Amino acid sequence: MSRERVSPALFFVIAGILLAAVAALWLPRWWERREYRKVEAIAGVGARILGGTVVDARKRVDPGMMADKVTSTLGAPSIAVKTQGLSTHEVWKYYFSDGTLTVNLTDGYVARASVALGAPKIRQSRRP
Repeated sequence: MSRERVSPALFFVIAGILLAAVAALWLPRWWERREYRKVEAIAGVGARILGGTVVDARKRVDPGMMADKVTSTLGAPSIAVKTQGLSTHEVWKYYFSDGTLTVNLTDGYVARASVALGAPKIRQSRRP
């Protein structure tokens, strides 16, 4: 009796079907977690608290300062949101243990800086 030989193409087809099944199960879950992390970042979940006091930080920021000077003076903001249109508007929040400094920028210049005293309420992730 002669043995019938299995075509190597059959192995590739079976491997492709298994790979497609794994991708169909894994890819949607990966995509949802990726999107959830992005939404959390926009909402400021897990934002860092900076060292120092909010009052000292406020003394170093004045209306009319350029954005890069604010960044060099205070460091990167805990959370930043930006919109673009005819002019660019940004809101930077600096969280300190004793309060929150909010810096509003228009076209790269500080338009307003405000202080909210009291420990900031920073949301934590509910992701497993």
